[in-house]
Amino acid sequence: MGFSVDPVFTQLQFVAFAALLSLGVAIQFAFSPKRRAVMGNIKFLLADALRTAPSIAGVTLVRGAYRAGYLNEGRGFIEANLRSIVWMSGAILAGQVAVRFVPPMSWLARDLRLAGRAVWSERLGRWMGSNR
Repeated sequence: MGFSVDPVFTQLQFVAFAALLSLGVAIQFAFSPKRRAVMGNIKFLLADALRTAPSIAGVTLVRGAYRAGYLNEGRGFIEANLRSIVWMSGAILAGQVAVRFVPPMSWLARDLRLAGRAVWSERLGRWMGSNR
């Protein structure tokens, strides 16, 4: 009994990926004005999309494709869902490792992290009364 299966990609998966990625980046853009000010709008959008993409791709593209592949193979609904979780987790892990450690993606992730740190340092300093 083999574990591997041919994934089945559908147009709906790509539409869902694009919609969820756009929604996530738009929400971050709307609610992170200080980070945008530190990084600049374009760099912030690119960094946030790069940081968010592996998770959304793992859920919508990889898991959906492998679940459909297992269902086409004749597996039951629960078994197909459980087996596709393994592929999804691996894809998310590999994507996150690439974003964090492979240049130039790691540079954008670092800049986003530093912008967040600067915003929170200023905010905590203001709350504690040390920045006036």
